[in-house]
Amino acid sequence: MKIKITGILAVLLFMQACSTPQPTPPPQPTDTPPSPPTVIVVVTSTPAESPTPEAPPQKGTIIYDNGEDILSIDPNTGDADVLLSRAELETSLAKDRSADSYTYGAKQPLKISLSPDRSQALVTICADIDARYRCLFSDYVYSLDTKTVAELPIPPNAYGVYWQWSPDGSKLAGAAWSYDRALYYLTSFFAVNSDGTNLTPLGAVINDRWQLTWNPNGAVIHPLNFVANFQSIFIDRSPSQDIPLTGLDVNDGIQCLSFSPDGTKAVFTVRGSILEDREWVYSANSDFSDVTQITEYDIDPRHLCTVNWSPDQRFVHVRYEYDTRAETGEEKSGTEPRRDKLINLETNSLMDTPRDLIACGWTPDNNLVYETKNKDGGIQILTPNNIPIPLPDGLQPAVLHCPVIWASE
Repeated sequence: MKIKITGILAVLLFMQACSTPQPTPPPQPTDTPPSPPTVIVVVTSTPAESPTPEAPPQKGTIIYDNGEDILSIDPNTGDADVLLSRAELETSLAKDRSADSYTYGAKQPLKISLSPDRSQALVTICADIDARYRCLFSDYVYSLDTKTVAELPIPPNAYGVYWQWSPDGSKLAGAAWSYDRALYYLTSFFAVNSDGTNLTPLGAVINDRWQLTWNPNGAVIHPLNFVANFQSIFIDRSPSQDIPLTGLDVNDGIQCLSFSPDGTKAVFTVRGSILEDREWVYSANSDFSDVTQITEYDIDPRHLCTVNWSPDQRFVHVRYEYDTRAETGEEKSGTEPRRDKLINLETNSLMDTPRDLIACGWTPDNNLVYETKNKDGGIQILTPNNIPIPLPDGLQPAVLHCPVIWASE
């Protein structure tokens, strides 16, 4: 029995050995080359650089005062021609004594105001000083074409006149002023021909209101008086005419006035006798009918203003500057930034202006010219909606401050 079991076990062990799987032989090399490694390429798109906007061609001519010369500048190239040289003028006029005066106490650049057609220049100098070392001013009209000089007469007992050109440049009108011992005061309005002839008194200055605006017809001035005394004063000394301004208080003072380029409209500002830090802006027909309030805002009462129309007559820029007449003996300058206003006449609404720029005036294409406030200066051009207009390369280094005017021709 024991032998039989042993045999069975031997058979089972033999069968198990036969059923054990044999190891798989290693793969044999073949002639097929191995596959190259997979390379993943990541493609990125680099955005194309936006091209610098090309400066559009600019129209007109820039008249610029660089402190030494009055220049005529091509706005597309920056090329400049000298219209008037102060150094050349000084050889033709009396010696300027501003450096010796109590009025200034330092040499001043000759004050120059070009006629509307830019053929003549009004030149004012401190020609002499009185016993108190105050300037006695002399005024000359210089012809840019003939290079001749005509001295304007000084009204009796006057120290100077705030002359202003007529629209056609044939005449000037202004308020004369003087001193009573230490007291500055205004005397009368005068007119004179640009060749120095026919000095004509036009009536006393009332309420110390010395500014005026010429009517577009060139025969009338409008002293910027209180509403109660607002008038047309005729250069030929015809009787003056009162101008009623419907809806305004008689104690309102007219601050600045300007007629539209086509002479059909007027825009003016007024301040009340009580609220001197509030300004109201009005429009009217050129005969001052249909007076309509446009807007109002707060203003520093030390500011003087001018109204500049856009060439297309859709906007006005009201420019404010401190009264810095040294001859008055009063300290009226300040440190606050200018608060110029831009007004849309189609909607009678104020528009935003950049706080870091100083508005200068208009280009012939109805864009505003601004001066940069940084120490290096420079100008910028913006649409009334504050969209920048690229400047030609040659213009930026040529004009660092507000131009005298950007003329259309």
